[in-house]
Amino acid sequence: MQMNSYNVARFTAWNAILGGLAACATLGLSVAVTGGDIEMVPHGQTMLALPAEARDLFRWWMLADVLGFYLPFVAIGGYFLHTFREELGAVREMIAIAIAVYIVCGVTGAVLQLSTLHPLAHAYASREDGAKVAAAAVWTAIANATQSGFWWVEGPLVFFWTWIAARLLKKAGWSGAFLLHIVGWGFGLFFVFGFFPGLAAITDACETIAVLTLPLWMLAFGWQLLRRAPKLAVPPPRRA
Repeated sequence: MQMNSYNVARFTAWNAILGGLAACATLGLSVAVTGGDIEMVPHGQTMLALPAEARDLFRWWMLADVLGFYLPFVAIGGYFLHTFREELGAVREMIAIAIAVYIVCGVTGAVLQLSTLHPLAHAYASREDGAKVAAAAVWTAIANATQSGFWWVEGPLVFFWTWIAARLLKKAGWSGAFLLHIVGWGFGLFFVFGFFPGLAAITDACETIAVLTLPLWMLAFGWQLLRRAPKLAVPPPRRA
């Protein structure tokens, strides 16, 4: 593939579109596993007692999370930073680090849960009470470290780069920038309120708003970039 602006734009656009669809899939998979009670995930006894089919759906949920909310931002973030490199100046490196840490934290948390659920469930299924207690405790620790650690710390990172990205995209004529503002505030408030256990309801609401809005922005961004891509085509060099 010739790495001209047209091909890179299409590659980024399809990453955003397919990533947005994968992110939407996480919502359906989460309901299929939890029945809408997301608070069951950190409870080791409940999660490890799930039937094998439900555990498989949970693993698909985490995989969709990786492919939807995180890996596409390697392409999206890189394209944004390249396109607005002059406008960003020194802030460009700061945003690059923020996006990179966001991706690492998100993938780490999802992969930890994806890879440990089956082994711990098998240990929990043993007849030894000590093994059951230990397995449940390990899963509870992993789930809480993910949701209240890796994913929680994403808040200020996303808040930082989204409000800058929204401003520049709006100025450049892209629609849907307001969605990025909603995502940023959702993540930011999720971080602030998440530090206080008594505000769990508000924290969950902020998280829900953020994870519902981000896929919509990804789909809108990808579709717009796909339509703009032909204008970025590099004409073939003339033969002498």
